[in-house]
Amino acid sequence: MSSKKIGAAGWFNYLLSFLRDRLSGRVDMVAILKNAGWLLADRFFRLFLGVFVSALVARYLGPDEFGELAYVLAYLAFFQAVATLGMDGIVVRDISNEGGKEGEILGTVFTLRLLLGGGLWVFAVVGLALVKGWNDRSVWLVAIAGSALVFQVSDTVDLWFQSQSQSKRTVLAKIIAYLLSSGTKVFLVFYQAPLPAFAAVFVIDAVAAAIALRFAYKRFPTSTKWTYIGKKARAMLSESWPFILSSLSIMVYMRIDQLMISEYLGDRALGIYAAMIPFSNLWHVIPMTLCVSLAPYIARKKALGEEAYYAALLLMFRSFLMLSICISVVVALTADFLIDLVYGAQYTEAAAVLKIHIFSCIPVFLGLAQGLWVLNERRSRLAIIKTATGAFCAVLLNIALIPTFKLQGAAVAAVLSQVSAAILINIIVAPRIFIMLLGIRWRVQSAA
Repeated sequence: MSSKKIGAAGWFNYLLSFLRDRLSGRVDMVAILKNAGWLLADRFFRLFLGVFVSALVARYLGPDEFGELAYVLAYLAFFQAVATLGMDGIVVRDISNEGGKEGEILGTVFTLRLLLGGGLWVFAVVGLALVKGWNDRSVWLVAIAGSALVFQVSDTVDLWFQSQSQSKRTVLAKIIAYLLSSGTKVFLVFYQAPLPAFAAVFVIDAVAAAIALRFAYKRFPTSTKWTYIGKKARAMLSESWPFILSSLSIMVYMRIDQLMISEYLGDRALGIYAAMIPFSNLWHVIPMTLCVSLAPYIARKKALGEEAYYAALLLMFRSFLMLSICISVVVALTADFLIDLVYGAQYTEAAAVLKIHIFSCIPVFLGLAQGLWVLNERRSRLAIIKTATGAFCAVLLNIALIPTFKLQGAAVAAVLSQVSAAILINIIVAPRIFIMLLGIRWRVQSAA
């Protein structure tokens, strides 16, 4: 290519030509990138819109009420983690491997999630009421927002599209649903609505998403009717229960800091801490989306043999490592500007916290990538060890650091607990994977 200066159009054409050359004949990789592109478009749109709508709400409510709302959502996150039954990866894998049985698989999962979602909603409300009393406003906020646990069952439909690499069929519908809920938040701010109204928006979001997925499914349904199969339910639960415990443990080390900040420092401090979290967690959508699209590809590489399988894993680990480092450094350098621009002077303290917390992206990216290895090796019990380690570290570190170092201490605890769960524990349980997570090749014949 000429070294002469070229315009943006020239660089774009060169990039297209480069991609065409590299992807020519690689049907699997093209399908993965297309599916990932649709998923990223949907999730990035919703997350970026969510950051700015959340900022509008935060500015309106102020740190105290925003912190109270954050406490309720952090509390409900534990129940949301259990409500999925840890079956997402299992469902996509089984539909891919068991042709013609998608109706049995999806029908079974849908029934299990529906029953569990209703039960968890009741348990969440009663549990908090026993601790805080029925007159506490947070109990009623949980009662309102917690009803979304029932409608969360609609995400089962999305697993069908993921298994067929047809995520684009839900993107437009879900974007419209999200626009509706975001518009409702803006409306509530404009008309100065009370805090409970903002809790109700989470239900509106869940209902709108469920309706959108229903319409998308009617245009691309399964070939067989959804049916609950007791034997299938027992088989899936016997494999998924470690993932359920793992998801719960993940919530402990990702959300326990918010509950403990509220306990130690109060709702205002939690409001400031919660303000910076979207800027840190926003980037998690990248590995989550890529792993969804890479899951069938990695499974096929596993079937081809050890060499192809571990070569694909190493490439994924290296890509995720470099990407997460780049994101962390850029956000840390621009944290003051971002917080001041989006949240204003009353949330200035959040910038110092973000500069630390953003580096949790590195272990999060690598942990999600490693999840595909765990799934394909059917070593789900290993996930319990890893996430339990992270949860244990999170509790101890928050107890030790928050009273002295306050919000910065909570951010340090978040990073270290993620590192312990995603990376360091592998020194003991999977040394081969530990080396590969650092981007270093390990010979195929070596034991994991």
